Amino acid sequence: MIRIGRLEFGFAPLSMIAVFVVLSIIAIWSAVSQARPEWPMPLSGLIIINESVALLATLVYGILLHVIMSLRSWIKSQNKNA
Repeated sequence: MIRIGRLEFGFAPLSMIAVFVVLSIIAIWSAVSQARPEWPMPLSGLIIINESVALLATLVYGILLHVIMSLRSWIKSQNKNA
């Protein structure tokens, strides 16, 4: 757990931040490499689309990670009671 001021961050939020940063860098890089002058879509539109996909992927990753972590803690509590 990492403490920043009054906030404490565990594994799940820190990994979500890391995943979003990496996906954002990849999204911007791919938008810049995909942009062509002859295409009607401007570079800003490509960046917004790619960043939206990166945000959606991070959201899905975070939901799955939190579900897995809560299932893990539930299984541990069930094993202690048995």
